[in-house]
Amino acid sequence: MMRHRFSKSVVALALATGALGTTAAGLSAVVQPSVASATSPFLCHKFFGYLTSTVTVAKCGVAQKGAHFAGPDLLAGGTLTWAVSKATTTYTGTSTSPGQGVCPTGRVEYDFTGTVTADTSGYVTVGDAVAYDVCVNSTTHVVKLVLHTTGSF
Repeated sequence: MMRHRFSKSVVALALATGALGTTAAGLSAVVQPSVASATSPFLCHKFFGYLTSTVTVAKCGVAQKGAHFAGPDLLAGGTLTWAVSKATTTYTGTSTSPGQGVCPTGRVEYDFTGTVTADTSGYVTVGDAVAYDVCVNSTTHVVKLVLHTTGSF
């Protein structure tokens, strides 16, 4: 049996023209917006890198290739450079350590909260909340998100 794969644009066109027996009014329930809404957080599901050099955030909604920033910015805020567009998001805030105490032995937890102060990406807007909890290896300075959490921008 042959399986067919249809892109969202093909499905949207079919919906808009009534080919699937519905109207264009039903379109918004099927097709998601291309950038994050200012009313909802822009979630990133992976942080990795080194506190002493560069940290990468990935699996971020429509920005699946993510962004990177200087490792030390992890604790006080800084500027993310988005991988594909090279646009930037600047944020500021503070981190507390130790955090909730959920990191494995040999790692220090930092819980960051802040706000977006500037943006050219269109993924977020100025004033959006930023929050993430990370574990940093005390010896190697490897950074990872706390298990089962996401970072929000």
